[in-house]
Amino acid sequence: MAVDKAEPGQALRVHSRATDTANLRLRLPQFARPGEERKPMRDLPFIHRLYAPEEPDGSTLILLHGTGGSETDLMPLAHRVAPRANLLGLRGRSTDEGVTRFFRRLTMTRFDQADIRSEAETFAAFWQGAMLAYDLDPEQITVLGYSNGANFAGAVMALHPHLIRRAILIRPMLALDPVPEANLSGLRVLTLEGARDPYGAHAPALNDWLARSGADLDARVIAAGHEMTQADLEAASAWLARA
Repeated sequence: MAVDKAEPGQALRVHSRATDTANLRLRLPQFARPGEERKPMRDLPFIHRLYAPEEPDGSTLILLHGTGGSETDLMPLAHRVAPRANLLGLRGRSTDEGVTRFFRRLTMTRFDQADIRSEAETFAAFWQGAMLAYDLDPEQITVLGYSNGANFAGAVMALHPHLIRRAILIRPMLALDPVPEANLSGLRVLTLEGARDPYGAHAPALNDWLARSGADLDARVIAAGHEMTQADLEAASAWLARA
């Protein structure tokens, strides 16, 4: 089995015939056989995909992709992190520069603040709708975001405190400017910075704000660039097992 380092905006790729087939099954819609109960998908503000494992443990990972990703992009990674969790993948609604994102980018490190706030409001509405539509327990939800998706999750934490209660943020940075004061007590967060990530210099500002706001923060540095690696998977899996 071979492991590829993913390009920015892409999920970790693990190659073998068996894993490729398993990953494809995770990305495809789930269909019920005749006579089996079918879980209907609901019309919610974000295009999304829900994957239910054969033996669910009641937990759910909400997946927020990186630049150029999709609602299924992180499902293979997330399934390896938490094999018995429901996976709810969202597709960002911005198509800035012809690729999918969760909010508009002005430069490589400056972002459309009005767009962030508007999309965070929409995400909060999606969250409430998904809880009811899919009978999800908010106490057992973890948000897993990569790059642009991780930045978006951090902004949602600031603008809607106590909505997200656990999060794994891979290659994040602080997107809001200015970032509001928030009470994040009760929030547990794992941040995974890449030691060679060209955006890594911006990660400490997010970590400092999370800690200052009262979050239970575990900030780690991975021997990688902006791409995701096997080390990210292992760190996320171990942290989630203790969360």
